[in-house]
Amino acid sequence: MLSSIRPSVGRSVLKFLVGAASLAAASSAWAAWPEKPITLVVGYAAGGSVDAVARLVSAPLAERLGQSIVIENVGGAGGSIGATRAAQSAPDGYTFMIGSGSEVAIAWAVNPALKYNGLVDLAPVGLISTSPMVLVGNSKLSVNDLNGLLALAGTKAGGLSLATSGVGTPQHLLLEYVNKKTGANILHVPYRSASSILQDVIGGRVDMSILTLSTALPYISSGQLKAFAVTGREPADALPGVAPLTQNAKLKDDAFDLWFGMLAPKGMDESIIKKMNQELNAVLQDPKVIGDLKKQGMAVAPDTPAEFGAYIKADSAKYQNIIKDAGITVSQ
Repeated sequence: MLSSIRPSVGRSVLKFLVGAASLAAASSAWAAWPEKPITLVVGYAAGGSVDAVARLVSAPLAERLGQSIVIENVGGAGGSIGATRAAQSAPDGYTFMIGSGSEVAIAWAVNPALKYNGLVDLAPVGLISTSPMVLVGNSKLSVNDLNGLLALAGTKAGGLSLATSGVGTPQHLLLEYVNKKTGANILHVPYRSASSILQDVIGGRVDMSILTLSTALPYISSGQLKAFAVTGREPADALPGVAPLTQNAKLKDDAFDLWFGMLAPKGMDESIIKKMNQELNAVLQDPKVIGDLKKQGMAVAPDTPAEFGAYIKADSAKYQNIIKDAGITVSQ
């Protein structure tokens, strides 16, 4: 009896030892990470908000990690081409992505042709910053606040128009939300070029737009644009006299901050994600980084990978409700 058991026991012990050795080797490899430069994918051209966030955190992060970080701008399709590149990369710890809600939480829900799902194929590493958007209009509009604007939308001959950078963007979905909740019928005008939007709102060819705070501030300060509302729950420090959307009784349920965070291809070792999260959060405590983000109209928002994942899911669910109500779909 004993002799018939011993070979089985021996094989079990051997498997255990082999498994333990493999785990030890993997643990040693992860402990040495990173051993070569890291690629940080940005799904937008240089100069935009996502790219600005990537550049603000990459230099101090590279210093802390002891390896260079190469920013790879893969623009197009509202960030989705870059997100596809990141999602399809090997989860070896050397490709990450700085993303936003548009390509991570929204795009897959409006475009079934995409080859990735931001909630499934991208692993959350850490939230970096949040920023309200601001509803702006031509300076010659006869009203000065949100309630006046909504009233004007129902009385102006031909109604009011609002430009965004495309169908299915956060700005477009926010407009659909405002129209549904308030009964307004503001016309959506999708643009191909975001740079043309400012020119046309200032020139009066379109009445309004929803812009990032950093983009809008110079034009609000110069009087070329009027600010009607910010999209967070609180007034923005840079626009203390402009009320948030949520102060309107019909729009009190949801805020619409933009967010920027780091993600990784699914399947990346959790120890690498944890270490990157720790180093990223350390960077976000640097007064210079905090100040530089504040100049962009952003507030730092460090958290854990699990907290960031829950944040993305909640943000996506909010937009999915709007998408379903409005029946919005786009195709590449």
